[in-house]
Amino acid sequence: MSDLIKLGIGERPWLPTPDSEMIEVFDRLNMPTAGLIRQNHKLFVFDCLEGHAMEGNVWVYAYVDAAEVQKIQEGQAEDFTRLLDQAFTGKQIMAALAVNARLRSGAPVEGETIRRLGLLKAVFDQLSMGLDIASETKNAMAQLVDC
Repeated sequence: MSDLIKLGIGERPWLPTPDSEMIEVFDRLNMPTAGLIRQNHKLFVFDCLEGHAMEGNVWVYAYVDAAEVQKIQEGQAEDFTRLLDQAFTGKQIMAALAVNARLRSGAPVEGETIRRLGLLKAVFDQLSMGLDIASETKNAMAQLVDC
């Protein structure tokens, strides 16, 4: 069974499927920007990685076990930030692009890639690849319509 969260296109990034349940909001800026959700009996942390106050933003999601959750919840100030950041390293995570607070695309990012490139670069590279594929698909569809 996969430890990746499932995303629903068009859903809110902080509740990425209709059956996702908000457990705790760690931070917010007009919307939850970091927190803990449950999906299919599993716990996931989420964080708005970039673009907090912009039309488009990038989100990351990682499975966490009960021990990780407890450490994060008990963390204070810099310790909390370090523990939350740590939840997104050393394992496969899900990254997503949202526009106007609605999920538009997502892609898994490998733990090894994160280790090698850093979280932000690894996530941007993976999401960019998906955007390139979508653009190619759109162009191919336009050519088919013009036939």
